[in-house]
Amino acid sequence: MRINSNISNWLSKAMGIMSLSLFLTACEKEIEMDYHEIDPLLIVEARITNEGTDIRITQSRSMNDSVKGKCLQGADITITPNDGTAAFKVAFDNTRQRYHADTKGSKGTTYRLAIDYGGQHFEGTSTMPPPMPVRSSQFVWEMMMEERFLVYEMVAEDPEPDVRNYYWYRMDRKSVRPDIRKRTGTEPYRWSAVDDRGYQPGTISRDILCTSEKKLEEDDPDDWKSVIHEGDTITFQLMSIDVNAHEYYTSLRAGQGEGANPHTNLTGGCLGYFVAGSVTHADTIVFRLADVKQK
Repeated sequence: MRINSNISNWLSKAMGIMSLSLFLTACEKEIEMDYHEIDPLLIVEARITNEGTDIRITQSRSMNDSVKGKCLQGADITITPNDGTAAFKVAFDNTRQRYHADTKGSKGTTYRLAIDYGGQHFEGTSTMPPPMPVRSSQFVWEMMMEERFLVYEMVAEDPEPDVRNYYWYRMDRKSVRPDIRKRTGTEPYRWSAVDDRGYQPGTISRDILCTSEKKLEEDDPDDWKSVIHEGDTITFQLMSIDVNAHEYYTSLRAGQGEGANPHTNLTGGCLGYFVAGSVTHADTIVFRLADVKQK
């Protein structure tokens, strides 16, 4: 049986976590962590897509601060395309609580982002690849280690089969569980950044591991945040990105939980990224166990 690479990675991580847990439970000595506070850095999250332009500017937080930072106002932001069209400003939108412009990007165009804030200047460039239309998406059961796992299977079109292409995906869930819904509404459920190596020419497919059948049956409240429930609404977006954005997202993924800062494609001393991407969407799915097929 062929196991998708992201499922294989998940299993490897799971075995590592089990080993670490056994090690930690055998230790009773308290270890005090000694870390030094540093001055906060600006974090820029900027993207222009075929759906519009959105930018958030926040500050890095102390390890003791669990409150998500609000978008900082007062920045002067300009985006300049290289296709001969005029540069445009991106203003703060009070309703969205971020900087926004309805201006949409176009494939093949390189965009330069310039931000002036608090006497500092930041820049970045990104080129928008063509979109990768999603052909199909569904939930299936896959057998692994004699247990059934729920997998979200997505198939998309690779518009440039002879070129190395990069993409980012995000699977969102709107939960029917009242305690989750009132806290988060629609929340990111799974995401990653990958490239098109190893696929059939012209096709991209991705099997996204969700949960085990056993956890679905047990319905433990401790698992509610990670389990997809009957009636949950699932949305999925796929964004083709350039290599620099891919490097940012993969380093962000690798550094999660380890305190490492991801690579940035911005100059000026800030953290974050600027991406010009083409976004496509899968059909919305309301999850029903009866609809899940055995792969």
